[in-house]
Amino acid sequence: MFKFLRITVSLVFLAVFAVFMVFYVKTNLETDKTIPVITLDKDYIEVSVDANNDKLLKGVTAFDEKDGDITSQIIVESISRFIEDGVCKVTYAVCDNDNHVATATRKVIFNDYTSPRYTLNKSLCYSTYEAVDVKNALDVIDCFDGSLKDSVLITSTDYSVASAGVFSIDLAVTNSKGDEAKLTLPLIVEDRSLSAPVIELKDYLIYVNKGEKVNTKDNIISVTDSSGKDMMEDVIIDTNLDVNKEGIYIVHYFATDNKDNRGHSTLYVIVESEEG
Repeated sequence: MFKFLRITVSLVFLAVFAVFMVFYVKTNLETDKTIPVITLDKDYIEVSVDANNDKLLKGVTAFDEKDGDITSQIIVESISRFIEDGVCKVTYAVCDNDNHVATATRKVIFNDYTSPRYTLNKSLCYSTYEAVDVKNALDVIDCFDGSLKDSVLITSTDYSVASAGVFSIDLAVTNSKGDEAKLTLPLIVEDRSLSAPVIELKDYLIYVNKGEKVNTKDNIISVTDSSGKDMMEDVIIDTNLDVNKEGIYIVHYFATDNKDNRGHSTLYVIVESEEG
């Protein structure tokens, strides 16, 4: 009896094992083990900073032995921070119908990239009788991130509150690609009446290429005294601007009313090489 039972159990075990082996072999034969292959037409791509994914995917194809051409399923998985000026690594990924993933990486060169640019919406020339507010006068525009105003670090080693003088302010900001833009500007604080003429300018900070002409007079929007009288004809412009030499220059605009109150506004001109 026991011998018969042992034989029966053994036969059942062998039958189950045989079924399992058939299923295992069949499953392995039917399972796709091939990995998709991404092909790049070249090891870099050159695009604008506003390029969409379609442009970043130019020249990228994918093929899978089972599924065939799966180029339409490629995605831009990530774009790195800068590995050099204006150059990142872009990583592509594709998944076949069996969830096998392949990736490929190449350089992407942003051919019109410029570092973050500082702008001012008012002059950094203050009266000792008003609050100095550099943060609200300042903005930074980045071609990837837009405004970086809230990320700017503003420091000064020599500024003294409510004291007249010319001080240095240091500005620093870093965009999402890791590019840090630094700038040091003079901050002018003077014993000037709040009734002095007001000089409004189109720009208070501009970037120009070496040799580029700057029309300082056309930068004036209006000049008015405390009564609202137009004083455009009374403006005196003083500057050491040399557009043929790189550097940071100040263009001073002065206007004095009939009570000897002198208004003062400034334009910063940053002269740089054409490469920026």
